[in-house]
Amino acid sequence: MKVNRPGDPLSGNTEPLDPRELQNLVKGERFEAVLQELEGQAGANAAGSSASSPPSNATRAALVQIASTADLTNGAQSLRAVRESARFMIRSRLGKQYRESEEGERVIEGLSEYVAADPLLKSKLLSILQKVKPA
Repeated sequence: MKVNRPGDPLSGNTEPLDPRELQNLVKGERFEAVLQELEGQAGANAAGSSASSPPSNATRAALVQIASTADLTNGAQSLRAVRESARFMIRSRLGKQYRESEEGERVIEGLSEYVAADPLLKSKLLSILQKVKPA
């Protein structure tokens, strides 16, 4: 079953989701679409354009911080950066009541591991981190 929502499922411009809804979004096609959009924004920002909405600015700032502290050529550090980025994106979409619960933490950790283990999602997120990493 697909959940159709306006806006990006992982940005702050839609209402918070419960863990089941978020799990469906991450494991569905929507997370890949969000990563493609972030990848496009990262490429545009690298080319000099800076027209982004505030939620994507917050996400971009978090990804820049994560990328700047990791050696993305090192396998272990790049995997850690991918997990941390996925954790941030997933946590930002959970409602506050879930974010601070045991169930929310389990969902965040489980979905972060899912993203890090999926070859396509991992490579897209790593590509975004490489693009936003300060030189």
